[in-house]
Amino acid sequence: MTKKRQLGLTKLMFAVLISLSIVSCQKAPVAGGFTVAPGHQVEFSKGNLQYVKATRTWRFAEKQNEYAGADNTRIIDTTFWGAIDLFGWGTGNDPLRVSDKDEDYGTFEDWGKQMGGDWRTLTREEWKYLIESRQNAEELYGFAKVQNVKGLVLLPDLWTMPDSVRFFAGKLCMDSNDYLEQDWKRLEAAGAIFLPMAGYRTGKTYGNQDKGRYWSSTPNFVNGAFGLAFGVKFLEMGCYDSRTPGCSVRLVKDKK
Repeated sequence: MTKKRQLGLTKLMFAVLISLSIVSCQKAPVAGGFTVAPGHQVEFSKGNLQYVKATRTWRFAEKQNEYAGADNTRIIDTTFWGAIDLFGWGTGNDPLRVSDKDEDYGTFEDWGKQMGGDWRTLTREEWKYLIESRQNAEELYGFAKVQNVKGLVLLPDLWTMPDSVRFFAGKLCMDSNDYLEQDWKRLEAAGAIFLPMAGYRTGKTYGNQDKGRYWSSTPNFVNGAFGLAFGVKFLEMGCYDSRTPGCSVRLVKDKK
């Protein structure tokens, strides 16, 4: 083997290793446990779920405050090759599905299957327990801005506040919890989760950026489904009467 060819193979192997390292790091959950049922904890992914049209692959957003926004209106645009992150209910097997018929979303296909391992979507009961019923639940969430992105912060069960950072719990504290990159990195390193208000999609129209809607895996009767809904000063376990809107997805792994 010539030295030139050997050098080329070495560079290729190095690139592959770097790529695998990045994917492995991205798929690692944020450290910290969140109780979603008595005696049952989960860990959250490091960002919202995304689908990249150019490569037909799934990934997590690189940052917790990252979202695709108006790019989701190009979900069926054949000239768009970027990422989308607002999906109709249960479209883990068909992320580009756009329909105004709820029956086209009748079977739930968990997005977690696309990421491998044990990733999955929280149920309605788990979202509700997380927000309302775990020990000190009311002290473990708060509205915030992370680098000027509005959203909801969730804190793990065993929470220790980092030095030189403040956090105010509740729905009325967004202006007080206003974090630049350095302070947010401290909170994230301590286990904090941020769910951005990423808006929602209706057909090919992008909706209110001052709201966050995150799917659960739980259907509601024949045509609807449940999801976590929040906006400025409100937070609730939403009961959607349709499965067709595009909402955000944040996956979890059961903590072992």
